[in-house]
Amino acid sequence: MAGELAAILPLPATLAVNAFVPLAGEAPLVRVARAMLGAAVVVAAAPVVGRVRETLAAQGLSTVAVAAVEDSDSRAQCLLAGLRHFRDAPLHVLVHDIRRPLAPASLRDRVIAALQAGSPVVMPMLPVTDSVKAVDAQGLVTSTLDRSALRAVQHPRGFTVDALSELLNGRASDDFDELDEALRSGTPITLVDGDVDAFVVELPRDTAYVEAIIESRTG
Repeated sequence: MAGELAAILPLPATLAVNAFVPLAGEAPLVRVARAMLGAAVVVAAAPVVGRVRETLAAQGLSTVAVAAVEDSDSRAQCLLAGLRHFRDAPLHVLVHDIRRPLAPASLRDRVIAALQAGSPVVMPMLPVTDSVKAVDAQGLVTSTLDRSALRAVQHPRGFTVDALSELLNGRASDDFDELDEALRSGTPITLVDGDVDAFVVELPRDTAYVEAIIESRTG
């Protein structure tokens, strides 16, 4: 599988602050990079490329490649640059998210297994358990939504290279989201079970909360 799998970690400028804030002594960049398998590349906004390389090298992750993208705020351009990075085109690619540093290896492995089984697009999802309300322009609650049909989409997400390339083809806008494009184009999406630890982290605001979770998992 090693020659068939690659991984891309897009790091536009808007997410750079999340990459380097220490969490229990280890930056989210390092935690996520360690979770990537196969040929791996971090595609970062040009101003932070040097710091990305230094951070990875200091933790023995020099085998993770680093590429720069000039359009520093575009996630789509990061993904395109990631695909261009691989000279020997892999069959499958994982797309991870720096904001989910606690996503476990078991989640990644479920995504990979679904790719190996023939799915062109694989996304982990969790049922929505909170009460969800609709509000009007003044912020007043107007109704309660049926949460049984709602799911929270997580990372890492898996794609065949052909599927991800097609989703990006001509649609690499600043607000690009591969799930939205897959739905728009009718590309089949396979869902796998998500994980409660693969939640989005906003740093430095959530540092104490995330470190408490790390301590509970290791203690």
